[in-house]
Amino acid sequence: VFDGLRESEYRDKYFYRTSPWDWLNDEMIHVFDLNAPRVITMDPFPQLVYLEAIGQETVSEFVYATASKYSKKEGIPEQLDLGILEALDSQISDGLIKLSDTKKQLENSILFSKSDKRSN
Repeated sequence: VFDGLRESEYRDKYFYRTSPWDWLNDEMIHVFDLNAPRVITMDPFPQLVYLEAIGQETVSEFVYATASKYSKKEGIPEQLDLGILEALDSQISDGLIKLSDTKKQLENSILFSKSDKRSN
């Protein structure tokens, strides 16, 4: 299972977001790109990856935790690891997520949404 993950250089890295974000509506976030004058919205799956990127678990831990949320009846999507790796790769390329060999503690301004009082 998860051959893509096993071969990935990301597998043992912690992943964390680097840009502030806020809720656009009840279901969608937007991310404030610190590298360009733009705001980014995402499809639900990449958004999930971004929101989980808090520097406290490795990519492998995240893939297996995500897989455990699927019921036996529906089954784990065959390409789950590749989908997560693709979302990570895209967000790393955009400068929204970084990788680390150690756990990271995010600043409140990135950990919490801009509209959350704790982010200030």
